[in-house]
Amino acid sequence: MAKRVILAMRQHEYVAKLAQYLREEEPAWAISAFTHEEALHRELQNGRVFDVWIAELAMLLELSEFSSGNSKAVALVEEIGTGRGEWLEIQQYQPLPALLAHIRSALAGPVSVSPSGCRIVSLFSASGGAGKTTAALNLVRQAGERGFRTFYLNLETLNATASFFGKGEPDSLSRLLYSLQAHPDNGVEHFERFCRHHSQLRTHYIDAPDHPGERLALTPILLESLLEGLRSTGRFDLIIIDPDSGAGDWHMKLLDLSDQVVWLTADDAQSFAKADKLLRYWQGQSSMKLDKVLFVMNRARHEASRQCTLPGGSPAAILPYIPEWKTVDQLGRLLGSPAFCGAIDMLLDQLNIVIRAPNAGRRKEGEHNGTDRAHVRGTG
Repeated sequence: MAKRVILAMRQHEYVAKLAQYLREEEPAWAISAFTHEEALHRELQNGRVFDVWIAELAMLLELSEFSSGNSKAVALVEEIGTGRGEWLEIQQYQPLPALLAHIRSALAGPVSVSPSGCRIVSLFSASGGAGKTTAALNLVRQAGERGFRTFYLNLETLNATASFFGKGEPDSLSRLLYSLQAHPDNGVEHFERFCRHHSQLRTHYIDAPDHPGERLALTPILLESLLEGLRSTGRFDLIIIDPDSGAGDWHMKLLDLSDQVVWLTADDAQSFAKADKLLRYWQGQSSMKLDKVLFVMNRARHEASRQCTLPGGSPAAILPYIPEWKTVDQLGRLLGSPAFCGAIDMLLDQLNIVIRAPNAGRRKEGEHNGTDRAHVRGTG
């Protein structure tokens, strides 16, 4: 179905360039461009149907009788977080392909987010070996590049990420859970003690345990306490969770608590059958809603198989197979595949994890010589 998009910006050159680009990339869209409040006011007053209205913040404020509380209104802002929290925000000055990705996300509809503003995205699979950890680490790193304050939480019974993060303090999780139960009002202090930061991944994390007993002792109550504690710190915008492929009570609780679930599967009949069976079981046991689940095929060597039996009939995204990763034990090599990074970028767009703020280095450079914004404005 054709989408009707309204663009509203006082800068004639900006609106013309963006409208032309959208018409070239999305010929099925009906694009209407406005540079004056009066003309846009008449358009809105006439009650014509549209799918999304993307406007500079000043015009949204000027036409607040239409924009306030309107889920179809999107604010174009110079820096994310300046739009008063009333509308979805898109950073105005950035490459046109990135702008298009964000507009597509806006057209896809709102995403359920926890009241705290911190989103939980869990990666899951019905069987082992689906590549959850590699996908999770790439998601964390690229979400960090988009300006999100991230936390990576590995909940695998046998956690091998120490080869990437270092051994650290292997009893960190058990000590943190004990502290949260014994002194629940001191959550921020507890996380300051046990959380570490990884500069290459641009994320915080907890050291992996040496013994699987710590993970096996995890209960739904402990899990909920841990996630509530993470959210209550106010330090994170996004928590990426990497569990094992179990089917226990805390796994079910995790999916219920997650804002979104990336369910990984391989392109073979056994993987599809296991995913379908586990999904049916959980739908009968919990309140998990399918609209927050994205089924993603990982390690794909070709197009999605016709034998896929998952909801929707085909994967929402496809992550490529990288043969060089068979023997990789260095984190940098897992983050350096252009093909995989491109697929993760598209997956982030589908998850509506859009760019929140300019990269700090680029912002600093732009403040010194003014080249950053000029470059973005002229990027096609």
